[in-house]
Amino acid sequence: MRKLNPTNPTYHGNDKFFVNPSLKSCSHVFLRIDKVRPPLTPPYSGPHIVKSRTDKNLVIDLNGRNVTVTIDRCKPAYEFSETISPRATPKVIQNQFSNRKSQESNENLSNVRITRHGRHVHFPKRLCE
Repeated sequence: MRKLNPTNPTYHGNDKFFVNPSLKSCSHVFLRIDKVRPPLTPPYSGPHIVKSRTDKNLVIDLNGRNVTVTIDRCKPAYEFSETISPRATPKVIQNQFSNRKSQESNENLSNVRITRHGRHVHFPKRLCE
Protein backbone atom coordinates (compact mmCIF):
# COMPACT_ATOMS: atom_id res chain seq x y z
CA MET A 1 0.00 0.00 0.00
CA ARG A 2 2.83 2.38 0.72
CA LYS A 3 4.12 2.05 -2.84
CA LEU A 4 0.90 3.39 -4.34
CA ASN A 5 1.18 6.97 -5.54
CA PRO A 6 -1.76 9.34 -5.92
CA THR A 7 -2.87 10.13 -9.45
CA ASN A 8 -2.70 13.62 -10.85
CA PRO A 9 -5.98 15.53 -10.56
CA THR A 10 -8.02 16.20 -13.69
CA TYR A 11 -9.05 19.73 -14.42
CA HIS A 12 -12.60 19.70 -15.73
CA GLY A 13 -13.91 22.93 -17.12
CA ASN A 14 -10.56 24.35 -18.20
CA ASP A 15 -11.17 24.69 -21.91
CA LYS A 16 -8.15 25.31 -24.08
CA PHE A 17 -8.82 27.49 -27.08
CA PHE A 18 -6.78 27.55 -30.23
CA VAL A 19 -5.24 30.99 -30.67
CA ASN A 20 -4.16 31.72 -34.20
CA PRO A 21 -0.58 33.07 -34.25
CA SER A 22 -1.49 35.66 -36.89
CA LEU A 23 -3.70 37.46 -34.34
CA LYS A 24 -0.54 39.22 -33.16
CA SER A 25 -0.12 41.07 -36.44
CA CYS A 26 -3.50 41.18 -38.23
CA SER A 27 -5.26 44.47 -38.89
CA HIS A 28 -8.83 43.11 -38.98
CA VAL A 29 -10.56 40.34 -37.00
CA PHE A 30 -13.85 38.48 -36.98
CA LEU A 31 -15.62 38.39 -33.60
CA ARG A 32 -17.45 35.22 -32.48
CA ILE A 33 -21.00 35.88 -31.28
CA ASP A 34 -21.41 34.06 -27.95
CA LYS A 35 -25.17 33.87 -27.62
CA VAL A 36 -27.98 31.63 -28.72
CA ARG A 37 -28.64 32.44 -32.35
CA PRO A 38 -31.60 31.69 -34.57
CA PRO A 39 -30.97 29.23 -37.40
CA LEU A 40 -28.91 30.30 -40.42
CA THR A 41 -27.21 33.24 -38.74
CA PRO A 42 -23.44 33.58 -39.08
CA PRO A 43 -21.35 32.67 -36.02
CA TYR A 44 -18.92 35.57 -36.56
CA SER A 45 -19.43 39.30 -37.07
CA GLY A 46 -17.01 41.56 -38.82
CA PRO A 47 -14.38 42.17 -40.05
CA HIS A 48 -13.57 44.72 -37.35
CA ILE A 49 -10.52 47.00 -37.22
CA VAL A 50 -8.02 46.25 -34.44
CA LYS A 51 -7.17 49.46 -32.55
CA SER A 52 -4.71 48.02 -30.00
CA ARG A 53 -3.73 44.68 -28.52
CA THR A 54 -2.28 43.08 -25.42
CA ASP A 55 -1.36 39.46 -24.70
CA LYS A 56 -4.94 38.37 -23.95
CA ASN A 57 -7.16 41.22 -25.19
CA LEU A 58 -7.85 43.18 -28.34
CA VAL A 59 -9.48 46.59 -28.61
CA ILE A 60 -11.60 46.60 -31.76
CA ASP A 61 -13.89 49.11 -33.44
CA LEU A 62 -17.38 47.61 -33.04
CA ASN A 63 -20.12 49.79 -34.57
CA GLY A 64 -18.17 52.99 -33.91
CA ARG A 65 -17.24 52.10 -30.31
CA ASN A 66 -13.95 50.80 -28.94
CA VAL A 67 -14.68 47.43 -27.33
CA THR A 68 -12.20 45.22 -25.46
CA VAL A 69 -12.59 41.52 -26.29
CA THR A 70 -10.51 38.45 -25.47
CA ILE A 71 -8.43 36.76 -28.13
CA ASP A 72 -10.42 33.56 -27.55
CA ARG A 73 -13.38 35.11 -29.37
CA CYS A 74 -11.37 36.50 -32.30
CA LYS A 75 -10.35 35.05 -35.61
CA PRO A 76 -8.01 36.86 -38.03
CA ALA A 77 -9.60 38.26 -41.18
CA TYR A 78 -7.62 37.67 -44.33
CA GLU A 79 -8.50 40.14 -47.06
CA PHE A 80 -7.79 39.39 -50.68
CA SER A 81 -6.57 42.04 -53.03
CA GLU A 82 -8.85 43.17 -55.83
CA THR A 83 -6.16 42.65 -58.46
CA ILE A 84 -6.93 38.97 -58.93
CA SER A 85 -7.59 38.41 -62.61
CA PRO A 86 -10.77 36.56 -63.53
CA ARG A 87 -10.34 33.13 -64.98
CA ALA A 88 -10.64 32.78 -68.70
CA THR A 89 -13.90 31.26 -69.83
CA PRO A 90 -13.49 28.01 -71.74
CA LYS A 91 -14.30 28.08 -75.42
CA VAL A 92 -17.12 25.93 -76.65
CA ILE A 93 -16.01 23.61 -79.42
CA GLN A 94 -18.68 22.63 -81.90
CA ASN A 95 -18.80 18.94 -82.53
CA GLN A 96 -19.28 17.86 -86.14
CA PHE A 97 -21.48 14.99 -85.00
CA SER A 98 -23.85 17.13 -82.94
CA ASN A 99 -26.38 17.48 -85.81
CA ARG A 100 -26.60 13.72 -86.24
CA LYS A 101 -27.17 13.18 -82.54
CA SER A 102 -29.93 15.78 -82.41
CA GLN A 103 -31.70 14.14 -85.38
CA GLU A 104 -31.41 10.71 -83.76
CA SER A 105 -32.73 12.03 -80.46
CA ASN A 106 -35.75 13.57 -82.24
CA GLU A 107 -36.50 10.20 -83.86
CA ASN A 108 -36.19 8.43 -80.50
CA LEU A 109 -38.52 10.92 -78.84
CA SER A 110 -41.31 10.03 -81.25
CA ASN A 111 -41.07 6.37 -80.15
CA VAL A 112 -41.14 7.25 -76.45
CA ARG A 113 -44.43 6.99 -74.62
CA ILE A 114 -45.07 9.11 -71.57
CA THR A 115 -47.24 7.87 -68.71
CA ARG A 116 -49.73 10.12 -66.98
CA HIS A 117 -47.19 10.56 -64.17
CA GLY A 118 -44.59 11.92 -66.62
CA ARG A 119 -42.36 8.85 -66.86
CA HIS A 120 -40.83 7.88 -70.18
CA VAL A 121 -41.54 4.32 -71.28
CA HIS A 122 -39.15 2.65 -73.74
CA PHE A 123 -40.37 -0.59 -75.23
CA PRO A 124 -37.90 -2.95 -76.91
CA LYS A 125 -37.90 -2.69 -80.71
CA ARG A 126 -38.90 -6.32 -81.13
CA LEU A 127 -42.13 -5.64 -79.22
CA CYS A 128 -42.96 -2.41 -81.04
CA GLU A 129 -43.13 -3.97 -84.50
